[in-house]
Amino acid sequence: MIKILVTGVFSSGKTSLVSSLKSELENAGKKVAVFSEVARDCPLDLNLEQNPVSTSWLVMRQVRNEIELVDGNYDFVIFDRGIPDIIAHTKYTLKDNQEEQWFYDELEKLGKASLNNFHYVFLSKRSDKFIIEIDGMRLNDINYQKNLEEIHRNYLDKQSVEFTTLVEKNSDRLGQILSLII
Repeated sequence: MIKILVTGVFSSGKTSLVSSLKSELENAGKKVAVFSEVARDCPLDLNLEQNPVSTSWLVMRQVRNEIELVDGNYDFVIFDRGIPDIIAHTKYTLKDNQEEQWFYDELEKLGKASLNNFHYVFLSKRSDKFIIEIDGMRLNDINYQKNLEEIHRNYLDKQSVEFTTLVEKNSDRLGQILSLII
């Protein structure tokens, strides 16, 4: 079983890409499971209002998906977002809050452990070609998106984990991923 993480900021084409990847792999006769972003199920405040309690909820749900819900009956298991996404939001909302720095430090360690369980990590970058769809979850704030992306990228670089930055067009991204995983 090959575990894949597609990570990146909101409205960077991740979900559309994951859907296309799943279809392509299934058309090739592969058994595929997809785990959607956990934030959609979170009953707590997120984005600019995210706090250690909502972050803990997200992390627990993500870890549960990564550990308990994955069995060996699949050729590929694809995660649409992961702990790096949660870390970026947490870092942004904590800013320089030294009282809660310990929380972020522990979250980074957990994130590293999570990343080490994936065979492939793909970073989906924002693009002016991707329109932010306001859906009750996303914020129509390009500066927020850009700041999250910088935090996200810095976190991945700091972890010394191998990841692939995806090209801009989703049709090209699909070929980029398939060339690496098959």
